[in-house]
Amino acid sequence: MDNISIKNNIRKIRKARRLTQEEMALRLGISLTAYRDLEKGATSIMNGNLTRIATLLDTSAEEIILGYRPAQVQGHTSDNTLKEYRKTIENLEQRIEDLEKTIRTQDEVIRSKDEIISMLKRSLAEVK
Repeated sequence: MDNISIKNNIRKIRKARRLTQEEMALRLGISLTAYRDLEKGATSIMNGNLTRIATLLDTSAEEIILGYRPAQVQGHTSDNTLKEYRKTIENLEQRIEDLEKTIRTQDEVIRSKDEIISMLKRSLAEVK
C-alpha cells in the first residue's frame, strides 16, 4: 500500500467519524498546518503517528494501511477465515483444472472433426 492510499484512508475514516482536521490536529498535539500536510502527503507518516492516528480514529493501523478492517478474533486474524480462504482457493484451483481438461477434450474433438471434414472433402474430390 502506498503512502497516498494510506493518507486517503485516514481522510476517509476521519470523515466517517465526523472529525475535522482541526480536531485531529488538536488531539495529536500538532498544528493544523502539520496535520493538513500529513493528509496531503507533504509529510510522511511515521509508525508512531500511524498508531496514534488509528487510536484517535478508533480503528487499527491495519485498516488505515489496507483500507478495510481485516477479520479479527481477539486481535488476531481469524484462523477460520484463513482456512476458508485456503479452501476457496483449493476449490477454484480444482475448478480451473477441470475447465482446462474440458478445453483439451474439446480441442481434440475439434481436431477430429477437422480431420473427418478433410477426409470427406478428399473423397468427394475423388468421386468428381
